This record gives sequence, C-alpha cells and structure tokens, in this order.
Amino acid sequence: MSQIIKKTSKTLIEKFKSLRIILALSLAVISILTILLFAGFFSVTFKETLINTAKTTTQQSVVQSTITLANEIDNMTGMAYGILDELKSSSLQKDGIADLLGVSYRLNRNIVSIGLINADGQIVDYAPSQYIPKKELKIYEQDWFQEDWPPNKFSFSAPHVQNLFEKNDHWVLSVTAPVIVDKEEYLLLIDFNFNSLGNYFDKISIGKRGYSFIVNSQNAIVYHPQQQTRQTNAKEENLDFIADKLDGVYITPNKKNTIAIASVSSTGWKVIGVSYLQESIKEAMEEVQRYMLWVFFAIISLIVLISIGVSKYIAQPITNMVKVMQNSDGDQFDIYTDETRFTEIQQLSGSYNHLIDHVKMLMLQVKEEQEELRKSEMNVLQAQINPHFLYNTLESILWMSERGNNEGASEMVAALGKLLRISLSKGNDFISLRQELAHAESYLTIQQIRYKNQFQYSIEVDDTVLDCLTVKIILQPFLENALYHGIERMIDEGHIAIKVFDKQDKILIQIIDDGIGILPETLKEIEAWKNSGKIGIGIRNVHQRIQIYFGKDFGVEVKSEMDEGTTISVWLPKIVREEEQREE
Repeated sequence: MSQIIKKTSKTLIEKFKSLRIILALSLAVISILTILLFAGFFSVTFKETLINTAKTTTQQSVVQSTITLANEIDNMTGMAYGILDELKSSSLQKDGIADLLGVSYRLNRNIVSIGLINADGQIVDYAPSQYIPKKELKIYEQDWFQEDWPPNKFSFSAPHVQNLFEKNDHWVLSVTAPVIVDKEEYLLLIDFNFNSLGNYFDKISIGKRGYSFIVNSQNAIVYHPQQQTRQTNAKEENLDFIADKLDGVYITPNKKNTIAIASVSSTGWKVIGVSYLQESIKEAMEEVQRYMLWVFFAIISLIVLISIGVSKYIAQPITNMVKVMQNSDGDQFDIYTDETRFTEIQQLSGSYNHLIDHVKMLMLQVKEEQEELRKSEMNVLQAQINPHFLYNTLESILWMSERGNNEGASEMVAALGKLLRISLSKGNDFISLRQELAHAESYLTIQQIRYKNQFQYSIEVDDTVLDCLTVKIILQPFLENALYHGIERMIDEGHIAIKVFDKQDKILIQIIDDGIGILPETLKEIEAWKNSGKIGIGIRNVHQRIQIYFGKDFGVEVKSEMDEGTTISVWLPKIVREEEQREE
C-alpha cells in the first residue's frame, strides 16, 4: 500500500512539474483570486447601496404618508373652522343651532357627528338628529378627551371608537374647540370618520413587512396599523429611540431596522416609518449571491478553459522542442526545430539547431578518428602476428639446415613463400576462406617437415563457404599453439583436424587436436583474460581482430579436456564474395 501511495505521489509531483500545468494553475489561481476580491468589494458596495436604498425608500414612504395625513388634517380643520365661525355669528339664535349642525353634517360626508357640549359635559345639540345620546355620559371624562387645549386652536384626539350615541361604533377622530354661543360657553365636538385614513395607513408597506404609525407630541401612539398585536404585547415599539429625534432617517442600535420620522406641524404629530433592514438586505443579498454563484461558476469554467488554452499555446513550442531533443537521444540528429511563436523560443530554437549542427560535426570527426584508430590497431595486430610467425618458421628452417636436411629446408622455404604471398594478399585485409585454408595447409606442411611426421592433419570444409570472406591469418596462431603446447609433448603420433561448417548466416571453424589439453585453471584464465591482453599474443590478436571487424557476436571460444585434447571454435559472419573479386 505504501508503495502505491509513494508511486502515486511521485506521479503527481512529476505532473505538477510540467510547465503547462504550472501555467494553467497559475492563471486559474490569479483569476479566481481576482474574482473573489472583486466579489468581496462588490458585496460590501452592494450592501451599502441596499442600506441607502432602504433608508431612501422608508423616508419617501413616510414623507408621502405625512403629506396625506397633513392634507386630511387640513381638510378637517377647514371644515371645523367653517362650523365654528357660523356658531360664533351674532345673528345665530339657539333654536338655529340644530339646523346649522344638521346642514354642516349633510354637507361634509366625512363627518360622523357634530355636537355642542355644555360645561357639565352633556350634549346639548347634535347632528344627525336620529342619533340617541347615551345617558349620563360626560365628555370630559372620556380617555380620548384632552382637557387642556391651546386657545383659538382645535384639539385632535387619538382615533377611537365613538361612544356618545347608542348603537354607534364608528372609528372616529374627534376635533374639539371652545365656542361661545349666546354668551354661554360650549365645547364644539366634531367626530370625523377615521376609517379611510386608517385604511390608508394599514395599506402602507415599506418593503415586505415595513409599516408606518403616528405618535403625538408626548410621544404616545396615536394610531398603529398593528394595534391588536400591540395590545397582546406581541409587538413593542422602541419609542424611547425616537423621542428626541428630529425629522430624518435613522438606523436602530441593533442594526436591524430603519426608522424614518416626519412631523405634521398642525397637530404636532409625527409619522414614524419602520422597515426591516436586515430582512430586506438579507433577501437581496441572498438573491444576488445566488446569481453571483452561477456567474462565478460560469466564469471559473471559462477561466479554466482559457487557462488550459493559454498554457497550451505558451507551452506547445517548448513541448515540441522537448520531443525533438528526446529524438536526439536516439541518435536522430537530422530533426531540427522551427519554433517562431515567441522571440525567446525562437532564439532557443536557433541555439539548439546550431548545437545539433555542432554535435553532428563532432560525431563525424569522432567517427573518422575512430576509423583511423581501428585501422591503426589492425596494422599493429597484423605486425604482431607476422614477426611471431616468421620467427617460428625461420627457426624451423635453421634447425633443419643445421642438421643437413636441405631437401626439407627447401620445401619449407617454398611453403614459406606461399605463406607470405597469401599474407600480403595485395594489401587486402580480407581474403577468401579458400585462401585462408591454403595458408593453414602450407603452415602444417612446414611443421610436418620440421617435426618429422610426428603428427597428421586433416581438413574438412563445406564447399558452400569456400568463397566467403574472412580476416586473414586467423588459423595459423591456433595451429601453432596446438603443435607447441599439445602435440609436441606427446609420445604417440598426434592429429590436428580443421573443420569448417555452414551455420546459415554464420561460419564455424574448429581446430581440434588430441594433445595433452589445457589445465582447468589455465582455461579459466584464458576466458577471463581473453580481452585483457594477459594471455598469448596469438589468441588475443585473432579474437580482437574478429571483434573489431565484425562485432561482439563473433570471436574465439576455447574448450579443452586434460589428456583428451583442445577444440578451438572460431565464429565468423557469412560474407559472400562477389564473383568478380574472387582470386584463383
């Protein structure tokens, strides 16, 4: 499990190192942060705008309500002054008071009733005449009655249910003023229908749940559209907050409500407007947030797509150059880059192309130097073989001459000449396998003369490979080792066999002797030191020459058993010689 986690983590880290991924993530993060900052700034600004809008809306509603209330009060005051002036007329007699009140009632549809109240609080005259006053009812003892009123001005009561007459429960606003009729003091009482004005305030809506109500100069509520709720103590108004406030717009200390105040100068009343600030802001903000959330997701999706596109557009030239460089790792130096999208990339592309040209030039130079080195090594190896061979051959001729075997020495000289002719081979490094076998046979002939027929030899070859090419002088060193280290130490006559096999695309040459063999320790050293140069010149030179020319798949193998003999296997590639190049 830990290995899987490590592997996954490593894969993710490698992906995040990609220039394309880094560019895409950077653009996306910067864009998202910008959007979030803008959204935060917009939210604060929008909230302030909502607060100002709520304050303006509340104030406008209250001002409009105040104008309406003032107009109604002015109308009531005008009607009341007209009636009051008629009552003060010197020509009016007591018996004409009822007629005046009746006419005034009929001419003003908003008047519910008109009456004259004596000093005892009893109704003296009234209209309409069909009303029946309640017995033992004193006006001055009513809750709505204001005992002190300003001179020459009307006093306005709070809206109340009329209770002066039997079977009459109109919602009225009582207007009172003192009047002297026929030198007697009376109180003029006019009850105006308050239903229309009450319905107006009931229908006022500031926002979804906002409302307006009226207070008098003593900061007592004159009318409230939610009067029943107030009576059950389910709703309490913060009258202390508005007690000392002038006309204007305010926000409550708890930041929940907006309060607007406007005064009615004729009565000293104030119209108070209340709007639920937090609710209106919350609803608007939630709606805007929902909208902004959709817009945010849409913009984020667009930003992601744009970031991916832009990062791909920027990183593509670098990605193309990386692919070219990876191909160069596989020795494909003929592919150049041609990226011109950006100035910096264009400069980098030009520098890389120049580097490729320089590398190709160096590789060609190294190749030429290696070829020269290989030829020099071949010449050195060939020079090592020739002195070695000549030394041994001349030693044999000298040995025979000293013993007076002139015929044998002459035959050996003739054989030596044939060997040298094949060795020179007009300066060619390769000869046919036929020539190489002839060279080996000449060598064995020389050695047979020298060793006085102490050994016999045989050559078996597949005729299909005689004209194939081989490196020259590769058999003679092994024949020499077979004689000096194997056959020479035997008491009985020895035998050396040369066998050549056709192995499809390869040629196998085996030199087999029945000598004393090679010690196991020496055989291991030969395998270990075959390329180190710590064994004899012959085996090393042949093995290295074959591998220099044909590669590591070819070369020399040695097998030996003590008292049974040694087998040398030489592997060569099957290179067929062209007909016109063959030599007889």
